[in-house]
Amino acid sequence: MGAARNFAAKLLRAMLRYAPPKRRDWVEAMLRELDFIEGEWPALSWALGCTTAIFRECLRDWSAWLWKQFTNFFGIRSSQEENKMNSAGKKTLGVLAGIGIALALGVIAFLLRNVIADMLLAVGIPRTIWSHIFSIIVPTELIVVVAAILLWRRKQAAVAVGLLVPALVMGAHVVIFLVSR
Repeated sequence: MGAARNFAAKLLRAMLRYAPPKRRDWVEAMLRELDFIEGEWPALSWALGCTTAIFRECLRDWSAWLWKQFTNFFGIRSSQEENKMNSAGKKTLGVLAGIGIALALGVIAFLLRNVIADMLLAVGIPRTIWSHIFSIIVPTELIVVVAAILLWRRKQAAVAVGLLVPALVMGAHVVIFLVSR
């Protein structure tokens, strides 16, 4: 036996020693199959692949055990039914996400207002309230409304409503501002 095959056998024997009891039969089978692989390097490749597979399975077992210990320690119920978020919570989270997205888009538009105004000045459009409304507010409103329609069609109504709430508030603000002038 060459050095590569010896290393492969030692690697699998080490895995046999350290594998959890319920995985040892599997490791023994891999060690026996090593005898039927022709060539030194293919045997080493086989052993490395087996070691990876065993390690992955052991990690799954260990992570499940660790999660169980964590949930027991903190008193978290592990039942999937109890941990599922109810539909009202999901809808609320969706609405809040939509509001956050719309507000972020509004903040970005607000921060870009001077850049947009300078670009309009470069093409000969002076800074007025109307240039501001048509270059910043209307496109932002259109983006939000189109996104809300697309989300509504994809059955994401809560996020669509969340997008529309700030859009309606901003639209009402603009209308009140224009009426009061």
